[in-house]
Amino acid sequence: MISKKIKKAFVLLAVCLLQIGGVNAQDKKVEKANEVYNKFAFIEAGKLYQKLVDKGNTSLEVLTKLGNSYYFNGQYPEAAEAYSKVFNSGQSVDSEFYFRYAQALNNVKKYDQASVVIKKYYSVTGKKDLSDNWKERKLMADIQTQSGRYNFKEVSINTPSSDYGTAFYGKDKVIYASAKDTGIFIKRKHSWNEKSFMKIYEAKISTDGGLQDSSPVKGDVNTKYHQSSAAVTKDGKYMYFTRNNFKDGKLEADKNGTSYLKIYVAENVKGEWKNVKELPYPINSDGFSSAHPALSADESQLYFASDRNNTFGNSDLYVVSLKKGSLVSNDVTKLSDEINTPGRETYPYVDSRGVLYFASDGHPGLGGLDVFAAMKDKDGKYHVVNVGEGVNTSSDDFAYTFDPETKKGYFSSNRNGNDDIYSFTENKPVTFDFDTRSIIYGTITENGKPVPNFNVQLFNPNNESIGTTTTDNDGNYKMYLEPYQNDKAVYKKATYAEKTVNVDALKPLEKKEISFEITREMEVVVDGEKIKIMEGDNLTDKLKLNPIYFDLNGYNIRQSSKKELDKVVALMKDRPNISIKVNSYTDSRGRDEFNMKLSQNRAKATVDYIVKSGIEQERLTGEGFGETQLLNHCSNGVICSEKEHELNRRSEFIISFSK
Repeated sequence: MISKKIKKAFVLLAVCLLQIGGVNAQDKKVEKANEVYNKFAFIEAGKLYQKLVDKGNTSLEVLTKLGNSYYFNGQYPEAAEAYSKVFNSGQSVDSEFYFRYAQALNNVKKYDQASVVIKKYYSVTGKKDLSDNWKERKLMADIQTQSGRYNFKEVSINTPSSDYGTAFYGKDKVIYASAKDTGIFIKRKHSWNEKSFMKIYEAKISTDGGLQDSSPVKGDVNTKYHQSSAAVTKDGKYMYFTRNNFKDGKLEADKNGTSYLKIYVAENVKGEWKNVKELPYPINSDGFSSAHPALSADESQLYFASDRNNTFGNSDLYVVSLKKGSLVSNDVTKLSDEINTPGRETYPYVDSRGVLYFASDGHPGLGGLDVFAAMKDKDGKYHVVNVGEGVNTSSDDFAYTFDPETKKGYFSSNRNGNDDIYSFTENKPVTFDFDTRSIIYGTITENGKPVPNFNVQLFNPNNESIGTTTTDNDGNYKMYLEPYQNDKAVYKKATYAEKTVNVDALKPLEKKEISFEITREMEVVVDGEKIKIMEGDNLTDKLKLNPIYFDLNGYNIRQSSKKELDKVVALMKDRPNISIKVNSYTDSRGRDEFNMKLSQNRAKATVDYIVKSGIEQERLTGEGFGETQLLNHCSNGVICSEKEHELNRRSEFIISFSK
């Protein structure tokens, strides 16, 4: 007969075995959930972790990964609830979870709670405390400052499938990504393990900014796998674009089945995109994704997003230098912490003024991905602003492109449940808390002494006046102008010669000095000496012009003589009150009537050249005199040397002056 003690021992052993079995079973469920989680299958992983929590598993690993599964799938209410359990447990967690918890709260519009949590993040990391920017009152005020600047319209090329990521292709086209030919309804994935099988299309821009006549781009860019977000150089020669890791006609993947995204470049060959090449390391790698290329305003740099050194597709923005053509340097640089956060920064775009636009869910916004604008100040520090309501909503808003010249642009959003493209017109530019304009400055002098009250006027590429100022008592002036824009400055004052200076595109905040010695309207500088000019003077003598030569017995101006005529053009451009009469003469050789006609044609050819060089037609007249006004004895039948005949073959540029 078994004793009571032995029975009790058997019972305790059975209980222990059951507990161990239960623990083992739960461990296996955690392992299964982790396996799914590590494959970025966050929907399935979230369900598995939720079951574990419902059955009492409140381990830090399960709670944090449950929150992450919801967070990385854009389920922010569920993510906020899961993360709250992490922080209410009193367990120590990495700083990134404070950030994600604050993001999740921000996305469900619990802004002040988000501010409290993000303050803890700044405290733990030692970073500058920007928690006030997350508070509802401050956040909404900042967003309102930039809001109301747009008129919107949905474009007609949108389909029930995903359509997103427009980029300008010359002046009258865009390129974009679409899944419309797959027959699959697709929501753009946050995961960088992209298997959406998008293709790149082009569409024409209509006069109202709409898009029409969509068709796949020609050439070798599109494959049966995934292609998206592209950037085309201004000359239309090169396209940088995103594609799956695609090699020798096959989709490459790592041991976990992850096919990373890479950036490729294609060349435009007679209207077709050919010679596709993968950009080299460190832009691309088989261990991380790089995507969404964008060119700087002067096309000297390539911006892109990458999830290198991050977990689960949290991406940052990087920049790399471009060499001549499509060659890329190896100086990949991560943008500063003013841009990149522990959240997602993606879809960069730089407009012609040098403003960097990008999408982020790591900066405080209205929810999901918001579009932000950034510009560097004089110290090289980025200032970031939310572009405002209208573009941004509580959904994902991204892929912003904009042409400051036409004030028109495009962005993408899933605000209606699917990725669509929207067109907009900007009514007022984005503003920063500092002046982003470039500066020209200088001093105007006469004989080394400052000239006050000299008028300086700026004109944009459309020849529209965009600003005016005058020199001070010290002859100094300063003017602001938009960056990355080819302007011209016109300097003028009564009785002085005008001066026009082309101002090549400057970078934001760049300064350029334009100082010079001015001359009077009725004087010229020849060989460093100032010479008076008067009504009736011949510029051939005053400017010491070499003879204006033509083809033998013809009236085509020789290349060697164009340099001399350009001196006349320069003088007339700086002196708008001066008109010129061109007189042309021949020597006595040849028939009289032929020489008369020849000289008339040469006078006309000379006038035409000066007009084509930018001088108004009404300021010029021309007359041919043939051999009627010889300067020496070399008339018909008289034997003379070539040098003596040459004296009679001449052009005169007679000044007339009018107010």
